[in-house]
Amino acid sequence: MDLAVDGRRAFAYTAAHAPDPGKKTIVFVHGAGLEHSSFALQSRYFGYHGWNVLALDLPGHGRSDGPPLPAIAAMADWIFHFLDRLKLDQASIVGHSMGALAALDAANRHPARVERVACLGVAY
Repeated sequence: MDLAVDGRRAFAYTAAHAPDPGKKTIVFVHGAGLEHSSFALQSRYFGYHGWNVLALDLPGHGRSDGPPLPAIAAMADWIFHFLDRLKLDQASIVGHSMGALAALDAANRHPARVERVACLGVAY
């Protein structure tokens, strides 16, 4: 799925399913220098088992236009801008490495919008 987020093309793998505001949403956020395919099997599984899936390409990574975002807080904000474009109010966020830091920041600053957080391979 391609969307315009903050005036730039942004990509998320959705397991070939359009997001449905009536379903729970899980967002996968990759680490530095990686992209959405880091979560290929996980996103496919959840997408075919009743969830909205967004395996994101952060700006400047994969299929999303750059430049890369300069700070973790900017990445967390960008995740919510993506969700807002789809009219999705709440999500669980799974992050790997740098993406886990963005997931933690997102949950810390917007706890009502983040149902769960899972962090993989993260160090603060």
